[in-house]
Amino acid sequence: MKSYILAIAITMFLSALYAFQNIEDVTVRFLVFEWVFPQGVWEVLLFCAGAAIMWIFSIFSTLEIRSKYRKVIKSKDEIIAAAENEKKMILESLASRSRVFAPDPDVCDAGDMDETQSSGLAD
Repeated sequence: MKSYILAIAITMFLSALYAFQNIEDVTVRFLVFEWVFPQGVWEVLLFCAGAAIMWIFSIFSTLEIRSKYRKVIKSKDEIIAAAENEKKMILESLASRSRVFAPDPDVCDAGDMDETQSSGLAD
């Protein structure tokens, strides 16, 4: 921010210096209007008007760029939400599968396996 203030101050100083060095009058005609100004003042006014017009155009450009990036962010958020939903569905299906294939402790007991294995070896 300080650099902008410094640039504006330098530009204003140089414009004032230019206006004081060019003090002869010029006649400015635009459409039906006619003005008589010192040349330096007229050129400084034109410079300020041009700077103001370019500043207005830069505001519109900034707004256009911001709206473009908002659309991009919105589409990325939708992609992220879809991926998160897919991840959730995959995790739920894996959890339900692990419940289906998990051994039931009532059906298969570790003590029963030892008896079966030992009886099979004894025969």
